[in-house]
Amino acid sequence: MKSNLLWLALGWAGFYASHSALAHSRVKALVAQWARANYRFYRLGFNFFSIIFFIALVQWLFSLPAWPLVPETITQKLIGALLFLLGLVVLLLAFRSFNKAEFIGLEQLRPKPATNPTPPSLVTSGLYAYVRHPLYFGIILMLLGALLFLPHWPMLVFVGVTFVYLPIGVHLEEQKLISEFGDTYRHYQSRVKMLVPFVY
Repeated sequence: MKSNLLWLALGWAGFYASHSALAHSRVKALVAQWARANYRFYRLGFNFFSIIFFIALVQWLFSLPAWPLVPETITQKLIGALLFLLGLVVLLLAFRSFNKAEFIGLEQLRPKPATNPTPPSLVTSGLYAYVRHPLYFGIILMLLGALLFLPHWPMLVFVGVTFVYLPIGVHLEEQKLISEFGDTYRHYQSRVKMLVPFVY
């Protein structure tokens, strides 16, 4: 059992490490220099790789025996399901502020306009008025819900590794946003909580 859980933990750690590495500006700059015109496929390929990697790990997780952590109760499962659904709603609301085609990687495949494109603006409305990273907040709710609904060791490994990675992922994203928006983002940081509205 322990060896399976260790390999599962390493698998999730590899997933998050590759995600951060491939999203890093230096890596993207190197790929852009090497791929040139084909760099427009980078975001699409990044998302495809991440989805396949994630699905493989989830299938592996559910293929392992569900060694229980605690006895399951109906109340616990109900709270877990509600937390998961609430997190999903938060994710969907947060995605409303995104350019979906750009996020997926389809926008990058379109011909570039002759004029200079409009520079990106910092989104501070909607859920972003209450928490700087609503996507991560939604993920936290979904993970806690999943662990309550399925309280077994493989799920705990997944949730645990994700919670270890979250501060790292948030830090890297914040550094990228500071380099992009400067004092505007620093002011936003000073007045809006990072991961949990009104708390943290």
